[in-house]
Amino acid sequence: MLQAYGGWFGYQKWKYRGGTSSIAESKRRNVFVKTLHYKIVEAENLHNFKFTPYLEKGFKVGLHTSEETNIIMNSQFPFNLSYDRNKKDSIALNILNMEKADSSDVVWAYFKKPKLNDTIIIEIDGAENKNGKFISGKIKVW
Repeated sequence: MLQAYGGWFGYQKWKYRGGTSSIAESKRRNVFVKTLHYKIVEAENLHNFKFTPYLEKGFKVGLHTSEETNIIMNSQFPFNLSYDRNKKDSIALNILNMEKADSSDVVWAYFKKPKLNDTIIIEIDGAENKNGKFISGKIKVW
Protein backbone atom coordinates (compact mmCIF):
# COMPACT_ATOMS: atom_id res chain seq x y z
CA MET A 1 0.00 0.00 0.00
CA LEU A 2 2.83 2.38 0.83
CA GLN A 3 4.42 1.70 -2.57
CA ALA A 4 1.16 2.49 -4.37
CA TYR A 5 0.87 5.75 -2.42
CA GLY A 6 4.50 6.64 -3.14
CA GLY A 7 4.17 5.70 -6.81
CA TRP A 8 1.00 7.73 -7.36
CA PHE A 9 2.28 10.81 -5.56
CA GLY A 10 5.83 10.29 -6.84
CA TYR A 11 4.72 10.44 -10.47
CA GLN A 12 2.22 13.25 -9.82
CA LYS A 13 0.04 12.12 -12.73
CA TRP A 14 -2.64 14.71 -11.97
CA LYS A 15 -0.30 17.51 -13.07
CA TYR A 16 0.06 16.27 -16.64
CA ARG A 17 -2.26 16.23 -19.60
CA GLY A 18 -3.72 12.82 -20.31
CA GLY A 19 -5.24 11.02 -23.22
CA THR A 20 -7.29 7.90 -23.75
CA SER A 21 -6.40 4.82 -25.75
CA SER A 22 -9.90 3.85 -26.91
CA ILE A 23 -13.07 5.52 -28.11
CA ALA A 24 -14.99 3.69 -25.38
CA GLU A 25 -12.78 5.21 -22.67
CA SER A 26 -12.98 8.64 -24.31
CA LYS A 27 -16.79 8.46 -24.31
CA ARG A 28 -16.86 7.18 -20.71
CA ARG A 29 -14.76 10.18 -19.64
CA ASN A 30 -17.01 12.54 -21.65
CA VAL A 31 -14.10 13.90 -23.72
CA PHE A 32 -14.84 12.24 -27.10
CA VAL A 33 -15.34 14.71 -29.97
CA LYS A 34 -15.34 12.73 -33.24
CA THR A 35 -13.69 9.99 -35.27
CA LEU A 36 -11.44 10.99 -38.14
CA HIS A 37 -11.00 9.62 -41.65
CA TYR A 38 -7.95 7.51 -42.39
CA LYS A 39 -6.38 5.28 -45.01
CA ILE A 40 -3.60 2.73 -44.54
CA VAL A 41 -1.08 2.96 -47.38
CA GLU A 42 2.20 1.25 -48.21
CA ALA A 43 1.33 -1.53 -45.77
CA GLU A 44 3.41 -4.70 -45.69
CA ASN A 45 2.46 -7.85 -43.77
CA LEU A 46 -0.29 -6.00 -41.93
CA HIS A 47 -3.30 -8.21 -41.18
CA ASN A 48 -6.24 -7.58 -38.86
CA PHE A 49 -4.79 -4.26 -37.75
CA LYS A 50 -7.33 -2.31 -35.71
CA PHE A 51 -6.91 1.47 -35.94
CA THR A 52 -9.39 4.33 -35.62
CA PRO A 53 -8.13 7.89 -35.08
CA TYR A 54 -10.27 10.34 -33.12
CA LEU A 55 -10.21 13.77 -31.53
CA GLU A 56 -10.98 14.31 -27.87
CA LYS A 57 -10.88 17.14 -25.37
CA GLY A 58 -7.63 17.40 -23.42
CA PHE A 59 -7.91 16.48 -19.75
CA LYS A 60 -6.02 15.72 -16.57
CA VAL A 61 -6.78 12.99 -14.04
CA GLY A 62 -7.83 13.77 -10.48
CA LEU A 63 -5.54 14.32 -7.51
CA HIS A 64 -6.63 11.12 -5.77
CA THR A 65 -7.76 8.87 -8.63
CA SER A 66 -7.00 8.36 -12.30
CA GLU A 67 -10.71 7.69 -12.87
CA GLU A 68 -11.55 11.36 -12.30
CA THR A 69 -11.54 13.49 -15.46
CA ASN A 70 -10.80 17.22 -15.32
CA ILE A 71 -11.23 18.76 -18.77
CA ILE A 72 -8.57 21.34 -19.57
CA MET A 73 -10.39 24.65 -19.92
CA ASN A 74 -7.78 27.38 -20.42
CA SER A 75 -5.57 25.87 -23.08
CA GLN A 76 -4.60 27.29 -26.42
CA PHE A 77 -4.69 23.68 -27.72
CA PRO A 78 -7.70 21.98 -26.09
CA PHE A 79 -7.95 18.92 -28.40
CA ASN A 80 -5.87 15.70 -28.57
CA LEU A 81 -5.36 13.36 -31.51
CA SER A 82 -5.78 9.81 -30.18
CA TYR A 83 -6.03 6.30 -31.64
CA ASP A 84 -8.20 3.31 -30.86
CA ARG A 85 -6.02 0.35 -31.79
CA ASN A 86 -5.15 -3.21 -30.93
CA LYS A 87 -2.66 -2.92 -28.07
CA LYS A 88 -1.73 -6.61 -28.48
CA ASP A 89 0.21 -5.71 -31.62
CA SER A 90 3.80 -4.78 -30.90
CA ILE A 91 3.56 -1.87 -33.30
CA ALA A 92 4.81 1.67 -32.74
CA LEU A 93 2.95 4.54 -34.38
CA ASN A 94 5.13 7.57 -35.13
CA ILE A 95 3.74 10.82 -36.53
CA LEU A 96 6.06 11.76 -39.41
CA ASN A 97 4.82 15.32 -39.98
CA MET A 98 4.23 16.54 -36.43
CA GLU A 99 4.53 20.13 -37.72
CA LYS A 100 0.99 19.74 -39.14
CA ALA A 101 -0.36 19.79 -35.56
CA ASP A 102 -0.96 23.11 -33.81
CA SER A 103 1.25 21.88 -30.96
CA SER A 104 2.86 18.61 -29.91
CA ASP A 105 5.23 16.81 -27.62
CA VAL A 106 7.13 13.60 -28.27
CA VAL A 107 3.99 11.44 -28.51
CA TRP A 108 0.86 13.58 -28.67
CA ALA A 109 -0.48 16.03 -31.25
CA TYR A 110 -2.71 18.90 -30.07
CA PHE A 111 -5.10 21.18 -31.92
CA LYS A 112 -6.78 24.56 -31.39
CA LYS A 113 -10.04 23.46 -33.01
CA PRO A 114 -11.74 20.06 -33.25
CA LYS A 115 -10.35 19.43 -36.73
CA LEU A 116 -7.03 18.68 -38.37
CA ASN A 117 -5.40 21.46 -40.36
CA ASP A 118 -3.92 19.06 -42.88
CA THR A 119 -3.35 15.34 -43.42
CA ILE A 120 -1.27 13.73 -40.68
CA ILE A 121 0.98 10.87 -41.77
CA ILE A 122 1.72 8.14 -39.24
CA GLU A 123 4.40 5.51 -39.74
CA ILE A 124 3.62 1.94 -38.67
CA ASP A 125 6.78 0.44 -37.25
CA GLY A 126 6.43 -3.06 -35.92
CA ALA A 127 8.03 -6.30 -34.98
CA GLU A 128 7.71 -9.52 -36.92
CA ASN A 129 4.26 -10.96 -37.38
CA LYS A 130 3.31 -14.64 -36.85
CA ASN A 131 4.92 -15.58 -40.17
CA GLY A 132 8.23 -13.94 -39.27
CA LYS A 133 7.70 -11.00 -41.62
CA PHE A 134 8.34 -7.40 -40.57
CA ILE A 135 5.25 -5.20 -40.28
CA SER A 136 5.37 -1.70 -41.78
CA GLY A 137 3.28 0.92 -43.50
CA LYS A 138 1.85 4.40 -43.26
CA ILE A 139 -1.51 5.78 -42.24
CA LYS A 140 -2.94 9.01 -43.62
CA VAL A 141 -5.33 10.72 -41.17
CA TRP A 142 -7.57 13.65 -42.06
